[in-house]
Amino acid sequence: MMTVNENNKTIRFSEKTDNKLQIIANKCGLSKLDLFTFMVDYFYKTKKDPRDLNDDLLKNAINRKTDNIVAFIKTQEQDLLIPMKKDGERLNASQRQIVEHFNKHIIAHNEQQKKSYDGQVGVINRMAELLNRLDSAQLDKNKLKKRFSGILDHYITEREKMNMLSKQVDKDELIRFIREQVNNL
Repeated sequence: MMTVNENNKTIRFSEKTDNKLQIIANKCGLSKLDLFTFMVDYFYKTKKDPRDLNDDLLKNAINRKTDNIVAFIKTQEQDLLIPMKKDGERLNASQRQIVEHFNKHIIAHNEQQKKSYDGQVGVINRMAELLNRLDSAQLDKNKLKKRFSGILDHYITEREKMNMLSKQVDKDELIRFIREQVNNL
């Protein structure tokens, strides 16, 4: 079998161009022939003019893409961002009104309620104090009744011990003692 060499065409170029070609090939890690083949494919596929160093086709494509992106952003701004901003402003305004209403009415109402509750607490405390006094007075009344009952029992017992023959001095002493006990209550 015989191999056919596909590389049967030659191109002539200057030594300066060959040096540039060699430098580019070395940078890319290719042979000069492979680099040349890739360059031809590149210009064939992209339809770029190799003489155009400014690459106007690329600039035009980039400008078109940039214009499309800017148009998209403007559309999004009109369709989404501006309405969102307006909604946010309306929401802030309504929240501000709610806070103002709350501050004006609810806080004032709460202050009135607090004053009312404070007044009720004062009344309840006074009532509790009066109930404590009543309870204490009731307790004192019960003690007083017991002591008086004791004095009365003592008087009755002593009186029954006395008879008609008892001396008046003893009777007077009993009366004086009972009066003194009642006064000490």
